[in-house]
Amino acid sequence: MIEIILYIATLLISITVVGGAADNGYLNSGLTRGFGGLGTQIVSLNWLHQYTNFETFIQGCINGQVGISGYAFLLAFGILLIVWVNNIINYRQAIV
Repeated sequence: MIEIILYIATLLISITVVGGAADNGYLNSGLTRGFGGLGTQIVSLNWLHQYTNFETFIQGCINGQVGISGYAFLLAFGILLIVWVNNIINYRQAIV
């Protein structure tokens, strides 16, 4: 469950980064955008896994160790991901 959340979050971040670079003319071909997006996602996913306590915090929230505030965080984070997906569909970037 946690890895799915991390994959979705990093996918949305990488789409935003690559979309911004493509809009500014840095990535001209589809192949370059594909490799750029994949590289961004791998780097950001590895950073979230290895250098932060984000995964541990989410696991604590799911297990109820953080209490009601952990559940509120999970709800807010889920809503944030939904908003990012909506922004990608409508504006071609996650963060507007």
